[in-house]
Amino acid sequence: MMKFPEHKAGLHLMHNDHKSVYEPAEQWIADNEWCNWQSDEAKQRAIATDSIWTLQWYPETPVGFIALAAPTLEELLAWANSSA
Repeated sequence: MMKFPEHKAGLHLMHNDHKSVYEPAEQWIADNEWCNWQSDEAKQRAIATDSIWTLQWYPETPVGFIALAAPTLEELLAWANSSA
């Protein structure tokens, strides 16, 4: 079973949102600086594999969110749950 960070408002999990807007992964990353990456190496792997997973959640209220990105779902969820 997938474990998500605790949240009292919305949570959004997306995969390859860049493909929905016909944008290369590298450009999407540059355009979405609000999304945090664990490392530059993770960004480079996402670009190389053309795979971006994002998780955005609101821990307390609909104001103020946390947004993380990773090249794999497993890395994303591990990081999200360790930083929540």
